[in-house]
Amino acid sequence: MLTPKENLLETLKPDGKPDRLVNQYKPFALIMNDPVYRLVRGNRVRGKTTKDIWGTEIAWPENQHAAMPHVTADNKVLKDITKYKDLFVPDLAAAAEDPKSWEEALSLAAAVNRDEKLVMGFMGTGVFEQLHFLMGFEDTLMNFLDEPDSMMGLLDIIGEYRFTYMKLLVDNLKPDIILSHDDWGSKNSMFMSPKIWREMIKPQYGKIYGYAREHGVIIMHHADSFMEPIAEDMAELGIDIWQGVLPQNDISKLQKQLKGSMTLMGGIDAAVVDRKDSTEKEIRTEVRRACSVYGPGGGFIPCMTYGGPGTIFPHVDEIVSEEIDKYNHEVYC
Repeated sequence: MLTPKENLLETLKPDGKPDRLVNQYKPFALIMNDPVYRLVRGNRVRGKTTKDIWGTEIAWPENQHAAMPHVTADNKVLKDITKYKDLFVPDLAAAAEDPKSWEEALSLAAAVNRDEKLVMGFMGTGVFEQLHFLMGFEDTLMNFLDEPDSMMGLLDIIGEYRFTYMKLLVDNLKPDIILSHDDWGSKNSMFMSPKIWREMIKPQYGKIYGYAREHGVIIMHHADSFMEPIAEDMAELGIDIWQGVLPQNDISKLQKQLKGSMTLMGGIDAAVVDRKDSTEKEIRTEVRRACSVYGPGGGFIPCMTYGGPGTIFPHVDEIVSEEIDKYNHEVYC
């Protein structure tokens, strides 16, 4: 029987021979206490409204699962896109230059049995997300159309910031894989046309993900979005795993189209299973559907579509993982 790591690596190969479906995040040891993570997201406190290092207001109501940007006409950081050069850009390198600041994260990484699991670094708030954190969704989408030159200028700044983040993680933590977030669409459509995405967003990731690829780091890109039209572009960028792939995407079609060039991780509909009143039968039925429909097509990892391990209602995740194991036992013996 392959180890979780070996099975994952076989799953990523177009001609690989995994001996079962990968069970969600089981092959990964997620490290989320490096100094860059603490600087970028350490301000988030349940029950409080705070500001991040760019100045964006972050709200985390006590009864909510996660923090979210709260951008209004009055508090938006960038009210006029043409003044993007005046924007304060956080200095990530300065925050991470002291070797002692990495000790805690490196200690956790050193404790991982790398024969069994892959050390995973984490990068939240991607290039597109940073745009709407600064100016809100409406301004972001309109500025793509009305002020493309200024948007390109701002994207170059954000892209360089994000590249620095990637470089710091790769050079210091030396992870096997990095989980990078950036949602480019809603449940049923992209936020922008594929043409605009290719012109504006894709070039930034060519540089960012290129650095990881040069250093042998596996790239997992989280986007719980409809992104069928750009799936092949994502593979071209060197994304090894599209994590968060919603079943609103035609996953079976994408498996045939991609031919193993990018693994699809997700397929389990959170709207169906992750509810307070969801029954065990409902959860198992949806998990079994995803495994039996997408599993035989290869290059697929059954998983909740959230950007990290776990579910909102804890009982759900336990049943999901148990049903994946049950399917593996029945199908792969």
